Amino acid sequence: MKVNYLISALTTLLTISFSSAQDKNHDSWNESVFEPGEQVYMFGNNVKLRSAPKMESEVLELLKIGEWVQIIEKTEFSWPYRGYDSPFYKVKYDDKVGYILGGLLSIEKKVLNGIDFYFAFSKEGSRNFLNIRNVINGDYLEQKVPLTHTNITIHPLDNKGVPDLDGILFVNYIAEACGVEGGGIYLFAHGKGLTKVAELSEISDSGVFYRSERFIFPDEQEGIPNKILLKKEQRENLDEASVWTKTFVETRQLTWVDEKLVPDYQ
Repeated sequence: MKVNYLISALTTLLTISFSSAQDKNHDSWNESVFEPGEQVYMFGNNVKLRSAPKMESEVLELLKIGEWVQIIEKTEFSWPYRGYDSPFYKVKYDDKVGYILGGLLSIEKKVLNGIDFYFAFSKEGSRNFLNIRNVINGDYLEQKVPLTHTNITIHPLDNKGVPDLDGILFVNYIAEACGVEGGGIYLFAHGKGLTKVAELSEISDSGVFYRSERFIFPDEQEGIPNKILLKKEQRENLDEASVWTKTFVETRQLTWVDEKLVPDYQ
């Protein structure tokens, strides 16, 4: 298992060498999402800053998407919103103090190619989604991305050497135990929009097997100019005592053309 984790960690480092201590680890909606003193941005638009942590309380101000507040404390009151029980937060906005439903706040703000992106979770039945919004000319676009699980970090990247690409948004699945799926979702930025191009998987289990899918971009080691190399690797340990393993590697060259990956491999 230790060998598999080492290989998994090296692969992850090659794929997301951009990771930093500032990246938040999100695990769906939980009580510790926002801390006192934290600066938090609006995910919703025309968000109601209320006089009390109640849906019927007086509205003190309407806040636009992207405006920010400072967290004072989380209240004990909650309200169902987008599939979760969302707490209220006591916040400060300019010289006003009021309350905002937590589900209307962005879990994080990321800047990609000069455009601000905001994020929130939602749930439909048992299925979780990451909702992504970016503001354009006073309005916003929204994309809803299905999630395999909600233990994620979010990373903006440059175009990694891919022609005609403005940047990459990578949603990284955190795998903290054997048998938990890692990998992540790649969204390519072009013009003022995002396109989900792939959801790649990485998983290992107790030294028995290891399976990974990853992109190798043109500016990375093993990279090919103007191409995105899809590399799939699967290894099975047949006999631990004699270090007998079976490995299968598959590669395919993809091209970013007319705002899509060609060929369509999924």
